[in-house]
Amino acid sequence: MPRYELEVVERQEPKPDHVELLLDAPSLAAALTPGQFAHVWTPGRLRRPISFSRATPDGRVGLLFRVVGSGTRWLADRRVGDRLDVLAPLGHGFPTPETGPVLLVGGGVGIPPLFVAAQRWAATHPLSVILGARTADAVVMVADFQALGLEPSISTDDGSLGELGRVTSPLTRWLARNDGGQVLACGPTPMLAAVAELVGDGRPCWLAYEQRMGCGVGACLACVVPGVGTDGQPEWLRVCHDGPVFSSRRLWWARRPEEA
Repeated sequence: MPRYELEVVERQEPKPDHVELLLDAPSLAAALTPGQFAHVWTPGRLRRPISFSRATPDGRVGLLFRVVGSGTRWLADRRVGDRLDVLAPLGHGFPTPETGPVLLVGGGVGIPPLFVAAQRWAATHPLSVILGARTADAVVMVADFQALGLEPSISTDDGSLGELGRVTSPLTRWLARNDGGQVLACGPTPMLAAVAELVGDGRPCWLAYEQRMGCGVGACLACVVPGVGTDGQPEWLRVCHDGPVFSSRRLWWARRPEEA
């Protein structure tokens, strides 16, 4: 698997307890598919899986994360000139959308990989964006989407930014306005389940799953989730290897009752 020693060339703090590190990585930026992730070395026994937040024309990639423990605290303390040991790009990303409208739905730290999708497809597909989080302090990258000409619809659980409530309300309105099209989502598992339930009308729905990992390459089985095999039977899916992006029809919890 590709392994890089990448230099930090820029560090940003877009929101409280959120850090984005920009790394100099021309070959990685060129090879990246939206939705893929990096497995980053931190002190301790396990690497940390972090989704890519951007890939720039000048060969930089971004890692945007929320500081929640010792590993991400160590990463947050990196400065310009430091180098990171990175395995990337890992996993399967979002497929290139078909023709027709495309909706990006991001929740919390599930927002960054959707910005990579917007970078890739804003010029070729009609995109809409819905962003959600518990509070305004957890809604990231709004200005980045706006710089691409996209105006996100924002929902927060406490109403501190945008619409009071969850992403399901603007999603329901988008589905009613658009006959067809497809949905790409990334966020907490309850959000993904709700998105899959609402979109379960036959149109494509791709979900980027967030999960704790061990090896990051499919060997340890620490990140398995219940899914559906090609024969329609239950099958354990490895988020790091088979995903992290799945068709909603492959995730067992996302199936409609008549399909189970």
